[in-house]
Order: sequence, then structure tokens, then C-alpha cells
Amino acid sequence: MFIRILTTVLLLTASLGVNAARLDVNLNQDSARFTYYSLIGGSTYGRTEMSTGLLYNEDKNYLLELGLQVVDVAGSGSPGLEVGVGPKLYYMNSDTPDVSGLAIAIGGIVRYNLPQMQRLFLQGAAYYAPSITSTLDTDTFFEYGVRVAYEILPTANIYLGSRRIRVDYTKGMGSHTLDDGGMVGMNFSF
Repeated sequence: MFIRILTTVLLLTASLGVNAARLDVNLNQDSARFTYYSLIGGSTYGRTEMSTGLLYNEDKNYLLELGLQVVDVAGSGSPGLEVGVGPKLYYMNSDTPDVSGLAIAIGGIVRYNLPQMQRLFLQGAAYYAPSITSTLDTDTFFEYGVRVAYEILPTANIYLGSRRIRVDYTKGMGSHTLDDGGMVGMNFSF
């Protein structure tokens, strides 16, 4: 099953074209997440990115995501501040309990490059899907995370962070945390 999911994600990624791309890989003791970002457009009003990703953990939970995001600097009065907003489609499957879900979430990222330390930046992200945009066994979905990153090369950075991904299920099954805790990762462009 994992091989089929990985193959699907790779095929989606390959179909995005040959524009500028970025790969984000992060790990913790129990889970691994791989996200591919592709630039699909740009203008004086920012850039548009598409993302595909897979999270898999030791409890045999997995999360597939497909996102679209518009990213730009926050304004001339806020040097170093970049904001991105957009929707994400999430498909999740959990063995304990045996449920699956589909959710369309809205949210975004905030990234701040410290002016006195140009290679260091802080980033936060949050996505939320209410019951109206969630289906199958999912009632609501919520993901948030923070990270501190350091640019080791112009095209690569490493980071430490923390994230939480929680799903509230329908039919009295309660809530389930798909991922929670610290992580170490790397992000590189090509």
C-alpha cells in the first residue's frame, strides 16, 4: 500500500513540469514527511507554488497533500517578512482507529528573515478544515507548525521545528493526532 501511495505522489510531482522546484524532507523519531514544491507562476504580485507531499509514521498512518499557494513579501514596511496563503487538499488514513478522511483546508505560512542574521529565518504555518469541507470519516482537520532554519548554501537550508496534525472524526470516534512533536529537516532548491 505504501508503495502505491509513494508512486502516486511521485507521478503527480513529475507532471508538474520543469519549473523551479524545492524539496523539503523532515524526520522525527516516529514519522517522515516529504514535500515537493513547484513554481507554477509568478508576477509582480508574487509567485504561485503547487505542493505535493506525503507523511508516514510508525503507527501506519499516512497523509497525502496537494496544495496551491500564493507567496509574496508582506510590504515595504516589513523587510524580510514573507506571507503565503492558499488551500490544501488532504487525504489521511489511519489504522488505529481504522478510518480515512478527506479535507480541504485553508491557511498559510509566515516567514521572517532576521535582518541582523540574513541566513537565519523563522517560519510558522497553519491549516484548518472545518466540517463543511471535510468528508469520509473526518469532521475537522488542523495542522500547525513552527521552525527555525539556517541557510547553509544559497539553495539549501537545515531546520529544527515542531508540528501537530490533528483530525476529529465523525460517528463518535473522537480525535486522533497523526503527528506531534519535534523534527529535523532540510529544504533544497534545484
